[in-house]
Amino acid sequence: MKFGSQTTTIEALIERIKSLTSEQIESLSAAWNTAQGVAWDAARDAAWNATWDAARSAARDAAWDAAWDAAWDAAWDAAWDAVWNAILALIARDLINEFDFNTLYDPWANVMDSPTERI
Repeated sequence: MKFGSQTTTIEALIERIKSLTSEQIESLSAAWNTAQGVAWDAARDAAWNATWDAARSAARDAAWDAAWDAAWDAAWDAAWDAVWNAILALIARDLINEFDFNTLYDPWANVMDSPTERI
């Protein structure tokens, strides 16, 4: 699988990046700034270490490259951290606890997912 066990979900998220509106970018940036803190640092470390330890670095790197290309093409930078951490959360989903997953994924979900779309 291209991005690991969450390939389909990650590909869908990457496709959504390509059509972000300026309002969504501003909202993602605000959500990201609100989400940062000790819990976020711990969650990101847990997800990063889990993907590394599970030899998912190839999936992580491929997702990073695809998301970066989509973000660059969409001509935005402010919301990059929120996007990347949503992808990282999806890659590590089966390796990290729910709290860490939600800490990383929620800035994206709160802006981009409707309640019925929530993963």
